[in-house]
Amino acid sequence: MFIKRCLLGFYSVVLMLNAVQAETVPTESIEELSGKDASLVVIEPESDGLISEISGEDVSSWLGLQPYGVVMGGWAAGGYNYNTENPQQGNNGPVSMTDQSGAVNLYQMDFFIEKAIAKGVAWDIGGRFDYMFGTDTRYTQAAGNWDASLMSKNNYYNMAMPQAYAEIFAPIGHGLSAKLGHFYTIIGYESVPSGPNFFSSHSYSFKSSPFTTTGALFNYAINQEWGLNFGAVTGPDNFNSQSGAWSQMSGLTWNNVRTGTTAIFSIMSGNVYEDKSSEQVYYSAILQQAFGKWTYVLEHDRGTQQNAISQGQTAEWYSIVNYLTYQTTETTGLGVRGEWFNDVNGFRYDKGAANFYQVTVGLNWKPKHWLMIRPEVRYDWSQAQIAAFDNGQRSDQILLGFDTLIQF
Repeated sequence: MFIKRCLLGFYSVVLMLNAVQAETVPTESIEELSGKDASLVVIEPESDGLISEISGEDVSSWLGLQPYGVVMGGWAAGGYNYNTENPQQGNNGPVSMTDQSGAVNLYQMDFFIEKAIAKGVAWDIGGRFDYMFGTDTRYTQAAGNWDASLMSKNNYYNMAMPQAYAEIFAPIGHGLSAKLGHFYTIIGYESVPSGPNFFSSHSYSFKSSPFTTTGALFNYAINQEWGLNFGAVTGPDNFNSQSGAWSQMSGLTWNNVRTGTTAIFSIMSGNVYEDKSSEQVYYSAILQQAFGKWTYVLEHDRGTQQNAISQGQTAEWYSIVNYLTYQTTETTGLGVRGEWFNDVNGFRYDKGAANFYQVTVGLNWKPKHWLMIRPEVRYDWSQAQIAAFDNGQRSDQILLGFDTLIQF
């Protein structure tokens, strides 16, 4: 059955290529437009950081790794959230990540070492390893014998190793690359690493999507506009807890630099548990359009899981998220995000059948190339069988928050 699902997923994506013309035009790299970059003013992992500005050299130079193409770096993101309703337990849930009110928290401190592959006319090998500490890691740990036992799960602060993979490039056609190991999924628009996100808080859609997975993921550049992903993985946020339950993960990306348009479709499907029928199908469709200093993004996600509520009953959830951002200056950007999330059976957020809504307005200010400050105002409301906020006491809430992101 797993092989059948892989083939069906792969061929469903391949069939979408029938309309693709063979001509190529100069464009940006497909991987640079992964759909995870919601920010106008963004700190990239490759940019010079605080250490480089202070000392004139980065960490890789200190350790003599640059001649080998190896880069070391990291970032830290921390902030504060205030819930105007003063919830009794100080919790902003079901909002994730930034879920604690009235406290300063270190959301994530990430250190990485990476050798990026060179995509040219020769074979190349590289890889990456990430270690993360902070409050965000409660959500990003993988089930099984990997990072879930690094610290007690009861700790608000925890640790995770969200990526540890080798990567190979083969000069086949326009270029074929493969990731082998543990890595972030290709599903969804917002990302676990804080830098590529415009807002400090996250959407409900992000919380319901898979974060990491383990296995093999291949990427093929069909031409300079089209890219194809396909692979076999151990399912959503799983290392080896259910070693017999595998999923296929595939996707198709199209980027037209002449019109400023990017379209991405990604899907993961397979059993969650190895000992029973539990197929989960999760797809994400993203459209991004640039209009000069304006950028608009439309995201639609949908997921189902067999026998998730009771035997014979399939859970379903889906969402629509809109992002509109405007780059006012080289160092400042404004953005608004609106979302509708339908938890049809109450499977994702445990509030019964529920509709969640949120509108977030935010500012990105980048006074230094290694420093980002992101204040925001967020309003959440819901229509649910169980009141969604303040431990079942309220149907809405207002959050005032900000965070600071420092690139090392």
